[in-house]
Amino acid sequence: MPILLRSSKTNIPQSMPETVERTRLYETFRNNTLKKVTILRAPAGYGKTTLLNQWLKHTKEQIAWVSVDFADNDPIRFWTYVVHAVANASQSDLDKVLKPLFQSQDVATFEFLIDALLHEFNAMEENLHIVMDDYHLIENTLIHQMMTQLIEQLPEHVHVYLTTRTALPLPIAKWRAKQWLCELNTDQLRFTYQEARQFYAMKNLTLHNQENLQLIVERTEGWIAGLLLASLSTNPESEQHWNMPEQPYVSEFLLQEIITTLSPPTQEFLLRTSLLNELDPSICNTLTQRIDSYELLEELEEKGLFIIRLQSAKSVFRYHHLFAEVLQNEFKRRYSVQQVTQFASETATLLHDVGDFVSAIELALQHDFFEQADLWITEHLTELYLSGQTATFMRWLHHLRSSSYTVPYEMLVMGVITSLSTSDIEVASSLMQELEIRQHTEQWMDQIENEAIANIYETVKAYAIISTGGDLQLAKEIIQKQLTKETVPSRWDEVPMQYNLFEYKLLRTSIGSKGKLPTMEDGTAIANFFRETTTIITAFSYGVSAESLYERNLIDLTKKEVELAIQYGYQYKDPGLLIPMYLLKAKIYIYEKQLISAQAMLRQVTESVKEKHWLMTLRIMQAYCYVLAGDIKNAEMELLATKTNQPFWMLVNARLLLLKEQPEDALMIVIQTKTKAQFDHQVATIIEASVLEVICHNRMGNTDIALAILHEALEQSAPYFYIRTFLDEEEIHPLLERYFKQLQEDDSKRKSISLYYLQQLQIDKSTNISFDNVLTLREQEVFNLLAEGVTNREIADQLHLSEGTVRVYLSTIYSKLGVNSRAKAILFKKQ
Repeated sequence: MPILLRSSKTNIPQSMPETVERTRLYETFRNNTLKKVTILRAPAGYGKTTLLNQWLKHTKEQIAWVSVDFADNDPIRFWTYVVHAVANASQSDLDKVLKPLFQSQDVATFEFLIDALLHEFNAMEENLHIVMDDYHLIENTLIHQMMTQLIEQLPEHVHVYLTTRTALPLPIAKWRAKQWLCELNTDQLRFTYQEARQFYAMKNLTLHNQENLQLIVERTEGWIAGLLLASLSTNPESEQHWNMPEQPYVSEFLLQEIITTLSPPTQEFLLRTSLLNELDPSICNTLTQRIDSYELLEELEEKGLFIIRLQSAKSVFRYHHLFAEVLQNEFKRRYSVQQVTQFASETATLLHDVGDFVSAIELALQHDFFEQADLWITEHLTELYLSGQTATFMRWLHHLRSSSYTVPYEMLVMGVITSLSTSDIEVASSLMQELEIRQHTEQWMDQIENEAIANIYETVKAYAIISTGGDLQLAKEIIQKQLTKETVPSRWDEVPMQYNLFEYKLLRTSIGSKGKLPTMEDGTAIANFFRETTTIITAFSYGVSAESLYERNLIDLTKKEVELAIQYGYQYKDPGLLIPMYLLKAKIYIYEKQLISAQAMLRQVTESVKEKHWLMTLRIMQAYCYVLAGDIKNAEMELLATKTNQPFWMLVNARLLLLKEQPEDALMIVIQTKTKAQFDHQVATIIEASVLEVICHNRMGNTDIALAILHEALEQSAPYFYIRTFLDEEEIHPLLERYFKQLQEDDSKRKSISLYYLQQLQIDKSTNISFDNVLTLREQEVFNLLAEGVTNREIADQLHLSEGTVRVYLSTIYSKLGVNSRAKAILFKKQ
């Protein structure tokens, strides 16, 4: 379900005809068009919005405008508006192309979204100006991170403008140093004497004494709102108005000189509508019981009374933020607490009734109407999830909890799911702890009305245990208990869970534990849990299993899991499962020396894929195939068409550079990718980048460095049993053999890596990795008897040991060999 977009937020506000042309500032803009971002920072009333409006209309170029409000502190909501504004400005289908990515609050998805947006920008030819007006209202850290990513990688023909009252949590100093930033602050934005004189002339105000104008400019320090206040005053030339510091007294001045001069009905209209972010005449009519709200708003706009028309097709207005703050404070002063509360409640209810439930809930929370907010949040909870606005829900949830309000169980459970999906384990744990405590005190899970959400919670709890590496046995008990219960219908049955929106490997997703492969035993157990029922998570369990089995070099088992995963992918029509599986299938073809078959299959799949970002993924895989075939020209063509900062593209590009005999350039890309993967804890990418780093150093003649990095990569890979990531890179095979020979000479290195694991990486099976020096003489005696099939008691009798001592020896042997069972130890001995 898409977000209900208000067109007034993406339409350029209309400016009054009697607006001063600020040519000196236009020149500043013109001289800085090649910079990436312009920030206009000044308090309210310095004309930031009006100035940008004027300048951009002079450019006659594409303008994407977003008027930010506090409800935009949700990455999905904020960027939906940005993309919508850019699509309108460029008359493109950009919003439709990127729509599939607006379904998750995962940080990696957001990074990919910005990469995809930048890719679209690069494909544009015309200049584009993007304005985020009132950006200071954004407090969400993720939005700031995404904005930083966007600005730092903008192409030359795209320029971003941010207006703000306050300092922004962005890397301003870095942007200054790199000369990416143009700044306009209070000193530049204030009116000069000449601009003030022009302003008064446009207002048809003739000052009898020009010295009075100079006085006004000096006392207001060119503050445009102050000059406007003076023009609206009953006696603009009276010096007494300017014998005080201007801005701290603006509320008093507005009340005494402007608001109180209006008729009582007009004053009441202003106060009663001050709670609205937007002044829709029809809503204003209902709130104030008038029929002429449009005419009144138009009249006030013509008088220049701090009212801004947002759009012309459907006449919607808003108060200047400065004016709205004064009106709201006066509203609270004039009326009793009971009256203010009643009217705020009526306003929130009206907003909800006309469909603006987000604004309604925000207003309810602002005035502590927690029960009403609770009802509305509950009513619209699935809508929020279907539209991807889970950050908004989490903000409301935190507000209710921090206000000591008893939150419904359903909200807490959905909060757990959301926190787990964004890897916020601390918040998820806090919510689960509250649910467990309330189960102990209220037995909510035993109540029939909570049966559906209790079932969801139990399944989520099991998933949380598995994904965080918790007690697998406990998770197994929970799921087995769930399987004995009958399915209880829930409104959440129709809300699809998005497990993979863009990753080329499922092992890079949260459901793939970011590449932390479980042991074969645990992996099989987990897969069996989720295969007891047929759900989307069942489908993904086959996909994760396939990738894990491939890494362990169990190709025949991989083939079976891949085909089942692909069947499920088509059943659920989920490209997030299908595309990674087809990429894996291509790698199996390549393993079997059938490169042409891999390329043919990828071309066939491409014909049936609609989503642009998945098409790009398939083309990157084609580029990988071209690199393997030594086809530089076609590889370059595919990579040029799909350029991005995502690790898949970066590592394929590094391979292309190696093919072109440019190992130094390849190494820079590999290190950059590896560093990012380490920050994101992406194990699979860290290992793949490390392997390519080894190859780069070896190409550059740094063999000792290459072997040292290889050792580090193997140490990191051994716990998760990564094999094919090494074996798929043929250039590393000689280095592996050389490394194995070093192991025979350096006992310290052998102790840090399982011998059983290393044995699986041997290309030349004639090279024996000895474990004689790893085990003590007594351990070797125990191991030899074990391999002959002798029982623990028999070993104890033959070696004159106790059975307990034999068990200790076996535990030590298993640890040194890197195995976890008697059968694996015997198999290792035979191999």
